Amino acid sequence: MKLICTFAINLEKVMILTAEQIRECEKLTMEQEPILSIDLMERAASNFIEKLNTIVELKQFSSIAIFCGPGNNGGDGWAIARLLAKEDYHIIAINVSEKSHYSSDCDINRKRTEQISKTSPNLSISPFSTNLKFDKNTLIIDAIFGIGLSKPITGFYAEVIQFINQLNIIVVAVDVPSGLYVDTHTPKTNISISATYTITFQFLKQAFVLAENENRVGNCHVADIGLIVPENIAPPAKLITLPFVSQFIKKRKTFTHKGEEGTGLLIAGSYTMPGAAVLATKAALRGGIGKVIVHTPKSVISFIINAIPEAILQPDKDDHIFTSVQLENLKAHTIAIGCGLGKEDKSVVALKNLLEEVRSPVILDADALNILADNKTWLAFLPPNSILTPHIKEFERLAGKADNDFARWDKVKEFAMKYEVVVILKGAYSLIALPDGKLLVNCSGNPGMATAGSGDVLTGLLLALTAQGYSFPIAAIVGTFIHGLAGDLALKNQSLESLIASDIINYFGNAFKSFKNEKK
Repeated sequence: MKLICTFAINLEKVMILTAEQIRECEKLTMEQEPILSIDLMERAASNFIEKLNTIVELKQFSSIAIFCGPGNNGGDGWAIARLLAKEDYHIIAINVSEKSHYSSDCDINRKRTEQISKTSPNLSISPFSTNLKFDKNTLIIDAIFGIGLSKPITGFYAEVIQFINQLNIIVVAVDVPSGLYVDTHTPKTNISISATYTITFQFLKQAFVLAENENRVGNCHVADIGLIVPENIAPPAKLITLPFVSQFIKKRKTFTHKGEEGTGLLIAGSYTMPGAAVLATKAALRGGIGKVIVHTPKSVISFIINAIPEAILQPDKDDHIFTSVQLENLKAHTIAIGCGLGKEDKSVVALKNLLEEVRSPVILDADALNILADNKTWLAFLPPNSILTPHIKEFERLAGKADNDFARWDKVKEFAMKYEVVVILKGAYSLIALPDGKLLVNCSGNPGMATAGSGDVLTGLLLALTAQGYSFPIAAIVGTFIHGLAGDLALKNQSLESLIASDIINYFGNAFKSFKNEKK
């Protein structure tokens, strides 16, 4: 699943809203613009077609079949059918209504379309039948059910959806794939459209950014339909996009020096995982840190010297593992620990001692998280605003398994609030939970970043940002987005299969330059 967010700089649109909140926006828009609901539906249909034309070449299709349900989503479908017919496309509007009961606006658009079909050679209307035949060059548009669905689809409507899914041709969903709940978990056993593309109106829905719905949503695009957002609306999550992050990017002063750009202490690496320390160190330096001190076992030192001569080294007393660290006189502004650390007994004790000693927030990744998962009472030692960067399995070890992706969001939020920490749940559309309960979803990154060392790179970047004076919550937002953006930029010269963690670091510079271009 890929979300393609085309938001303007207006930050009120950079959010995920619930179905009820979207209805509030629609009501406010109709009152304040003002605009009638039927005219707002017409605008949505027109903007859907505009967005559709940027996704597929409509002229390649021999026909476009639009399945129109009985509610307002069906009303959108009828309007889309009528507007496309006027553009000389061959349109088949399929009436999908079991009892011929329609919402008011749906009925108006159905009748308008029927009227035009009497004189238009491009538009035909047919009731649904399993005997309908479509060739492989037909485009299917799903406008059966929208955001209002709250129960499983059965009977006649289930038969329609199964019929569409079995066609194995391109399907574009209007706003929501029919059968998908937008604000709660949709069981795998529920019947729903498997869309190739979803063009959703104005705001993303939580269901669209969850892995469990990847095969239902397909590639998701956002069509702005000009809705007005109430000032006091509290979205379940905000989207992290380039315009959103741009407001946080610090500008370097002309007369700055390395001391002002911060010093970070990285505790990383072990005899069996020296590369983790190398990657995190290089990421910190490419992330703009003034100085990075690397505390690592003696056996790892040569790897870092050869790869990164800019690093300052503090060898551990042990040749192979992390056993202790002296913080006095280091003057480090921030600490990151965990990359390639291992879970040897001495390392476990050393982490506990560190957490009991530090008073400022720290960044914990990889084995630091795994050690915490084995010693959950130590979570109480974490300084407020510390950043934890687990992937899903690491988070499960910390907080327990969730029944589904919606439940996992709740767990992440509860965990962050309980321990007053920042959690970056890594993965596609990484979820960031702040100590105050706010949630953010990252829109950068790609599947090629699912590769060894990618998390170490993020940790190094977070160390750099916090050392430079970004607050830990803001560093989590900025760092997660830049990490993903660099991965996206790296794909210009790599493939999803060939991308490695070092490639991400190599494109940090281009990623930072993107913010300069955004502000021009």
